[in-house]
Amino acid sequence: MNQSLKIYVVSDSIGETAERVVFATLRQFPNLNARDIKKFPFINNEEDLKELLEDALVEKAILITTLVDEKLNRLVRQFVKANDLEHIDYLSPLMNIISDKTGETPISESGALHRLDEDYFNRMSAIEFAVKYDDGKSPKGFLKSDIVLLGISRTSKTPLSMYLANKSYKVSNLPLIPKVQLAPEIMEVPSEKIFGLIASPKYIMQVRSERMRMIGLNETTSYNNIEHIKDELSYAEEIFDEIGANVINVENRSIEETAQLIEDRINKL
Repeated sequence: MNQSLKIYVVSDSIGETAERVVFATLRQFPNLNARDIKKFPFINNEEDLKELLEDALVEKAILITTLVDEKLNRLVRQFVKANDLEHIDYLSPLMNIISDKTGETPISESGALHRLDEDYFNRMSAIEFAVKYDDGKSPKGFLKSDIVLLGISRTSKTPLSMYLANKSYKVSNLPLIPKVQLAPEIMEVPSEKIFGLIASPKYIMQVRSERMRMIGLNETTSYNNIEHIKDELSYAEEIFDEIGANVINVENRSIEETAQLIEDRINKL
């Protein structure tokens, strides 16, 4: 029998905690297709709670709650008992045990986890920023950045952007290509935020040739031709001089090492 399953996830914050547990549990039932999960975040008053409880009763839904307000929890307990609804409270039992064991009283503050973990949200925001403004996708990103990375192809701009984003820096990057006009927004970015990435022509040639082999191309093209690479590097160095970029040689340096050099300079501002 594959009975339809309805689940209400109710929280006074964003409901992420309960939702993750629900989905983790449902993965143990791969053949269960008929399921309907509804999430109700930021439920912090009795009126809204009563309304969704009535809806849950109509749909005979399983009720999953992560509410810290004892009045709201009491309302849920009374309602499910009176109406014979299935209910799981993911927070209250453990909070009660901890309180009994330690004598401490819970703060009963909605969304405390996420306020305490503000770094997590800053990091996620920075990662989204790095993806959005990778490879000069939108020049507007340069003016919003904590760090702007410039360099020719294969100077580790994207992996470096993502590594720094994981440390909550908003990073954009732009590939430098001779004869392609530089985005005018770059000229408006303070030079101390701009980092120019360089390496020797031979190193760039080796990295590009390896990249071409990985995709099944072994011949020499302008992309991995050393004379062409020298021209690209010469152009990049002219740009760096013009805008006063901080120049970092990435040759044989790990992403972590290069990132640390950038952080050290940024932290001195």
